Order: sequence, then structure tokens, then C-alpha cells
Amino acid sequence: MNADLLAMLGGAGPASVSTNRRESEGKTILSFKAGKMNTTLQPNGKYLITPDPRRGTVALTWHATSASSSSNNNTTNNTNGGLLKFEWTDRRTRTTVDSLTIFPENNATFTNIHTGRPKDRVYLLQFGSNTDNMNFYWMQDKEEGNEDEDNCVKVNVYSADPNEAKIA
Repeated sequence: MNADLLAMLGGAGPASVSTNRRESEGKTILSFKAGKMNTTLQPNGKYLITPDPRRGTVALTWHATSASSSSNNNTTNNTNGGLLKFEWTDRRTRTTVDSLTIFPENNATFTNIHTGRPKDRVYLLQFGSNTDNMNFYWMQDKEEGNEDEDNCVKVNVYSADPNEAKIA
């Protein structure tokens, strides 16, 4: 138990524990401050979108997989040697709230949503045309230049082409 505690804190301990932990964390290839938004289906069939008050961070992470796990024969097999994850983390508690694995066949898109208010910077992560899985986020950093648009383009490029995510 003490060895496990030391390994979690970055100290000495069983090498396999810390190695597995580092592999499972993945490599962050894109990160920006963004709040999460909650969606509620209304009786009229429309969605009510409300901001979550927590401060957060969106991160795209590349998780390399071993050769043995990439040789499985299933429909979501990623032959690129890894998985791309879109993760939203609460910055205060450092808890990952959303962890969504993105496969190219999901047709994931990250798009700017025009709310009718010029200063709103709301974005939607959606998988294909599936309206049951809509994830809304709002940018929290002050935009410098076209930073929001650049991040949006990067999310879409990495989502569509795992090779781009792998070399990022």
C-alpha cells in the first residue's frame, strides 16, 4: 500500500505502476480553457442550453496503444497505434468529467454555434448527425486573434485523421 501511495505521488515504488499510469494519461496535443454547457430536452422538443458554472479545460490527448491491442479484429479497431480522446476537466477539482473517445468513423465535428450575441463563443462537439450526443462548450480565455477558430480547425483535423493526431 505504501509503495502504491508513493507511486501515485511520483515517488519510488513498483515501476510497473508508474509506467502504466503514464501510458494511460496519454500525450496532450491540444488544450484550451473552456466551460461546459448542460443540455436539457424541453417538452416542445427543443433543447435548453445552460452554462455550467465550473471552470474547465478541454484537452485532446493521444493515447498510444501496444501492438498486441491494435491487432484485435473488431469494428472500432484503430490501426494507427492509438486512441484520440476529447476530455473536459474541472480546473478546480482536477477531475475529468467528460472523456470521449473519437474514432474517424464517428464523423465528429467541433463547430462554432451562432447564438445571436456577438460576444458569445459557444462550440458544439457532435458525433455525426446524432442529436442525442451533443456536447456544448464555451471558451473562457480572452480570444487573441483567431485562436478559437484555430483550435476548432485543429480539433476537426485530429478527429478526422488519427495520423495527424499521432504526429502532433
